[in-house]
Amino acid sequence: IMETIFTNKNFTKAGIALVVVLSLFVLALFINEVKSSSYIGQQNIPTISVSGVGDVMAVSDIATLSINLSYDGKTATEAQKLLNESITKTVDYLKSQKIEEKDIKSEYGGLNPKYSYDQVVCITYPCPQREPKIIGYTASQSITVKVRAVDTASEIRTGLVAVGVTNISGPTFSIDDEDTFKEQARAKAIEDAQEKAEVLAKQLGVRLGKITS
Repeated sequence: IMETIFTNKNFTKAGIALVVVLSLFVLALFINEVKSSSYIGQQNIPTISVSGVGDVMAVSDIATLSINLSYDGKTATEAQKLLNESITKTVDYLKSQKIEEKDIKSEYGGLNPKYSYDQVVCITYPCPQREPKIIGYTASQSITVKVRAVDTASEIRTGLVAVGVTNISGPTFSIDDEDTFKEQARAKAIEDAQEKAEVLAKQLGVRLGKITS
């Protein structure tokens, strides 16, 4: 899959090229051999191997933003509270931009202690070991957002910054339903392979049989 991004002021779209390459092994039966039935039921029947390529261009209909929220606090409760407040502001803003709840997905989160390691001055051997001290906690959460109105992705990213979100990746462009376009590309690849096989068979003076693989 190849992705090309076209930008023109307020208009941003991505062209996605779906390329399917298929190799078809076409059974080629020499006319004289068919008449003599010398290869019937045997595994060493001559074959022609051809490859077909099918290209389909489609305009992306999804822009994805990846958001990472992280807050420190002296206690676990404080860190989690700051994170929850930020998540609420973020989700409220996204909904105000007509982003549906199904397109707002929490990927993962965590609450981890922060440690301090005191330096130890060694005057004897071995050096004494000191236990690390917990000096605070970090609460984090990652959110993935699908923007279906791809032209507004940059505007929504700017709005997220305004509500305090500073760690944002994207937008990245994709197609929500790739299978339909892959099927179209596959059909073109098969047709291309069949045409090549027919040309080769004509040049070799042989007759094509069934596809073997």
